[in-house]
Amino acid sequence: MKHIWMLFFLVSCFKTAEEIQRNKMVDQMGLQLEQSSKLVAELTQQVTDLQTRLATTTGQIEEIDHKNQKTTAEQRQTLEQSIAQLQEQVKVLSIQSSENQKMLATLQSELNSQKQYSKKVARTLGKIAKDSRGPTIKDAHKLFEKNKLKEAEEAYLLVLDEGKINAAQRNAVRYNLGLINYWNKKYEDAAAYFSKIYTKWPKSSYAPRSLLYIARSMDKSGKKAEAKAVYEELISKYPKSSHAKTAKKEM
Repeated sequence: MKHIWMLFFLVSCFKTAEEIQRNKMVDQMGLQLEQSSKLVAELTQQVTDLQTRLATTTGQIEEIDHKNQKTTAEQRQTLEQSIAQLQEQVKVLSIQSSENQKMLATLQSELNSQKQYSKKVARTLGKIAKDSRGPTIKDAHKLFEKNKLKEAEEAYLLVLDEGKINAAQRNAVRYNLGLINYWNKKYEDAAAYFSKIYTKWPKSSYAPRSLLYIARSMDKSGKKAEAKAVYEELISKYPKSSHAKTAKKEM
């Protein structure tokens, strides 16, 4: 009987130890389960947070895309409007350019006509000016050479009045005026022209011949003594000239 009780006691003891061990394991598993549950809950929360953030981010992305699309559409619309405006401006400018070219062609034609008219007027005015201007020394010389003495004298006087000729030309004009007056028997006038040459330009080639005609004019006027004095002066001042030899013969 005692052995049975001891056996029962030992079995009871073993059963309690096993239960204790089992309970420990259960407690550990419960703790692990609780920790796992917490971990799962935390992970679930993290997943939820991530999903929320993802949804938010996705929404933001969609909003940005929408804004970008809207902005792109607006920019495209603005650009299209600008292009349309530019095309309209180009059209207007093309029309204006065409009109300006026509106007330019018209103005060019008018300018050419005006130039032709101006040339015609200039030629007419030149002809009038040529006809209305005074005679030149060449014109006077031509009249003198053609023996048109009256016309030549008038021309020479006008040339002298204009004062556009040099000293040598003035000597030639006065000499010819002296000859014209001498030939017309206006001896005093002739002597006056010849005297201006001799007194102002004694070294001129016209000086000795002027003295010769002064002497002749004096002689024709009946002033024999004065004429002789002029002949002698000619011979004295220009002894080597051909006019001096003539003077010797005429004395």
